[in-house]
Amino acid sequence: MLLLMEINTQAASFLIERSPKNDGCVIIQSTSEIELIRFFGSLSIGYSANSTHPYFVKACKQEFANALIIMVKEIDYSQFSTISILGNSDLN
Repeated sequence: MLLLMEINTQAASFLIERSPKNDGCVIIQSTSEIELIRFFGSLSIGYSANSTHPYFVKACKQEFANALIIMVKEIDYSQFSTISILGNSDLN
């Protein structure tokens, strides 16, 4: 089973998945090479035939955590869906 996390910022979309080698790293795919360079400039950026997220980088979890701090500040909240959480009246 492939588990992905998606993050959308104003400038790009990112798909994050565990490295298939189980080496404690993650693969971050993006719609923007420039944004990957901005977040992971010291790492090698790759290109794939993936039509939606063609750029990628492999990063250790600490490198990703450092970038995630910045990404969270740039999340595009207009992409959020409305959900209903049963039994939690505090959110209404």
